[in-house]
Amino acid sequence: MVLLASAFDQSKFMNAGDFPQEKALRIKGVTVETMPSRSSGQEQKPVLWFTNHKKGLVLNKTNNRTIRGAYGDDMETWAGKIVVVYPTQAEMGGKLVPALRVRIPPPKQAVAGNGQPSKSKGAEEALKTFAAPPVQEVLPPEPKPSLEDDLDDEINF
Repeated sequence: MVLLASAFDQSKFMNAGDFPQEKALRIKGVTVETMPSRSSGQEQKPVLWFTNHKKGLVLNKTNNRTIRGAYGDDMETWAGKIVVVYPTQAEMGGKLVPALRVRIPPPKQAVAGNGQPSKSKGAEEALKTFAAPPVQEVLPPEPKPSLEDDLDDEINF
């Protein structure tokens, strides 16, 4: 058996380096974990676990509010719901650092077996609806009366 030092450097939690691009994930459940904190030493944080990813996502306030706004305050009801995790930059300590954010996929968006968003027939129909405005028939303007008809009025003095 080979004992590798790098095997002990792995986290059970996600970080921005785990996601070169966005990925749709299905929530398996939520746990509460004790995490280190700069101000108080330790604090309790919710962690999302997924059916299609082995690492958990520690929820910061921003991600917590995004999910809570879409799926409600009761975290036990989040199981089975889908979130899209994507890499970005966030300010921390006056510096921009790599970060993970979540967004809620559109309701009609289906997810393929590989965890990537895919278009459903409903989404394709919606795209067709908004692709181009309907063509309206253009009618030619009505002809103007001739100048002779306009000057042929009798004026009584």
